[in-house]
Amino acid sequence: MKKKFVIILILILLILTAIVYYFFYYNSKRCLDENEKVSYKGEEKENTLVDITVFINDKITEKELSSFKISDVYKNYHPIELHTCGIYVIKFFNYTPKKSKQESGFRAEIWKYQYNGQGNNLLLLWKKNKDGSTTGDFSPDFRVDPNEHYVVLLKGYFGSSDYAIIIKDLKTLKDVFSLPMTEIEKQKPELAQDIVFENWTKDSRYFWANTHAGANTLGFIRIDTQTWKFDLLSAPADVLGGDALNIENGYITIHPGNVWYGIDEPTNEEIARRKKQGIGTELYVENLFSGKRYLVDKTDEPLWYFKPQWISDTELQYEMPNGEKRIYKIEE
Repeated sequence: MKKKFVIILILILLILTAIVYYFFYYNSKRCLDENEKVSYKGEEKENTLVDITVFINDKITEKELSSFKISDVYKNYHPIELHTCGIYVIKFFNYTPKKSKQESGFRAEIWKYQYNGQGNNLLLLWKKNKDGSTTGDFSPDFRVDPNEHYVVLLKGYFGSSDYAIIIKDLKTLKDVFSLPMTEIEKQKPELAQDIVFENWTKDSRYFWANTHAGANTLGFIRIDTQTWKFDLLSAPADVLGGDALNIENGYITIHPGNVWYGIDEPTNEEIARRKKQGIGTELYVENLFSGKRYLVDKTDEPLWYFKPQWISDTELQYEMPNGEKRIYKIEE
């Protein structure tokens, strides 16, 4: 009888320990552990909004450890960032999907969520006031560095006097760096156009962005957070929006001679013309700093897009017309 009582007591203690772990440890956890991984799934809503469910799983067993939902996330090409100690999203409030012009009270904010599901407003991007004026002038886009020290924002719009890349300290939210378009125009006027964010290097030292006019990439911006100096790098000819930048080593893919019409009829006419003349497509990579260019592959198919994708710091994956995927490795 005594032995049975001891076994029951041990089982009760184990159950209580599990409950305590969940409510006092896991429910209060802020960062991912080394043996955990995070993923998410989106559930689309009207127009530009999506509800996101975040899942935390064991890396080895794949067992789901916890999950939580984030509602009313702005659904653009970069809706969410998953970091070790935080999840970052842009949330819309008082948003009417079918209206091109929003009523007063509409606002866009960057929110940070911890891995216990608790979220808080990090900063205001834009808000429409009752008198019709607006507070905040940041575009609905951002990038947080891997070490979660900085957040990059885009202020204003191309053509406005205050158009600039802004980097803020994540803790204080004070500006630590500003690169106005007027400065880019002064140094390299050929790069003065719309800015699109690329990303941070893995060590959080460099941030990359590009400027483009339509489908054509004009050049690249690299900001050094150790010196707060920046490089303005002109893109080689024929670099289009689908070309892939290697932000760790400064390589860009190129399909020389390729053009993008965006309409089937002129595209098919150009393909037929090039086939008659025996003009195929070549894929190169070029180092933006040294200007050295390397042939990756070629095909007889005109205007072929190789779907280039950097799968490591030195390996480029691309696709041939028959669907075969190949890998090119930088040996430099």
